[in-house]
Amino acid sequence: DMERELILRKLETTRGNREVPAGFTREGEIDRLIEAMHKARENNGAILIPTFALGRTQEMLATLAVLMSEGKIRKQPIYIGGLGRVFTEIYDLQAHRTHRNLSNLQLRETLDLQVLDRKQIDTMKLNKGRLFVITAGMMSENTAAHDLAARMIGDERQNIFFVGYADPATPAGKFRASKPGETFHFSPSAGSLTNNCNLQEFDLTAHANRDELLDMVGRVSPRVVILGHGDEDSRDWFEAQIRERHPKMKILQPGPGETVEV
Repeated sequence: DMERELILRKLETTRGNREVPAGFTREGEIDRLIEAMHKARENNGAILIPTFALGRTQEMLATLAVLMSEGKIRKQPIYIGGLGRVFTEIYDLQAHRTHRNLSNLQLRETLDLQVLDRKQIDTMKLNKGRLFVITAGMMSENTAAHDLAARMIGDERQNIFFVGYADPATPAGKFRASKPGETFHFSPSAGSLTNNCNLQEFDLTAHANRDELLDMVGRVSPRVVILGHGDEDSRDWFEAQIRERHPKMKILQPGPGETVEV
């Protein structure tokens, strides 16, 4: 057999501008989440975890299912959105066709999933640790996460836990940039809100950390690396690191719609 040389690798760079803290582990972040959920219930407040309907919702539901089965958090209904329900059904139907860490987990069978009716958002009591894992991850207007957050942000009993990225220009990004007690502009429809709730961030991203990706470049050792899916400072970090470690590799940073030839 002839040896094959890998000519090209496309590399995502999302977390190139984020250094991994010393001692960080995903398990440690989950332990923080468990503790925060217990405190939320003690304070008689609800919990909102805004997520993207495809992928992030199912990943968080799987995490919660494991924690409930292990007795680390209380078994309780989880409110999800209609779009999240559709994708969760598809994930369950396709579970046998993919290699998963939890290959036998059927989310709809394991969890008490309740589809939240938009009419309930304004009237449902937000107490006793009521749990929402619901779209949209960036709290865009006209979504359940946006409307729930508008109710919760000004209430000191309520809890909003972020587990992924939010663009700074979105309602979620503006909320995350605000300081406790600060009044900020949330969205055109909701107007200005005061950050009085318990806002916490948990690093449970679906993206690989930058050091892991950089090590993969060394193991794969392609002739050309195309950097994408990241802000300019993230791409620049990867380019500088790759040039230092692998000076013979060709590095490309094409712009949107730009055609490259290799």
